[in-house]
Amino acid sequence: MHCPSCGITASPDQQFCRSCGMNLETVGKLVEQHSGSVSSSLTRAEKSRAEQQIVRSMFTTLMIAMAIMGVGIFLLVINKTFHLGAAVGLLATLVLLGGTGCAAFAVLNGVRRGASLTVGRSQLELPDATDKSLPTNPFPEALPSVTERTTQLISSTSTNDQELRR
Repeated sequence: MHCPSCGITASPDQQFCRSCGMNLETVGKLVEQHSGSVSSSLTRAEKSRAEQQIVRSMFTTLMIAMAIMGVGIFLLVINKTFHLGAAVGLLATLVLLGGTGCAAFAVLNGVRRGASLTVGRSQLELPDATDKSLPTNPFPEALPSVTERTTQLISSTSTNDQELRR
């Protein structure tokens, strides 16, 4: 999508043009309707419910992981106190590792599911793994600053004022 005011390329989710500051929200909606693509973005209420569900499931899984680790710690303490043998120590270690793995899964799964809410599904797809060529320009273009346009406007205004004084 391009800004109708200055013609600079803008992403559809941008609210304002980074060059001239024009409001692009309505333009983005019109482009989306005209392209006929189904909107993959969620409404605020749907997004909030989805985020709450993600946090709830992550919290539940973390509590289960902590309970598993608690059992592992309990086994270690019992083994240390009563000298039950190496097998109980090994079992305690395995239970602790399982609890740690469960906790890591809870956090990473929550992050993955949260990222899928903010990024469209088509943007999450990875490029073709068979393509081994290097990009022609590995560095992204620098985004123009909004202040650049403001500076240009101020300098053109001051030039016009000087011409009027003559």
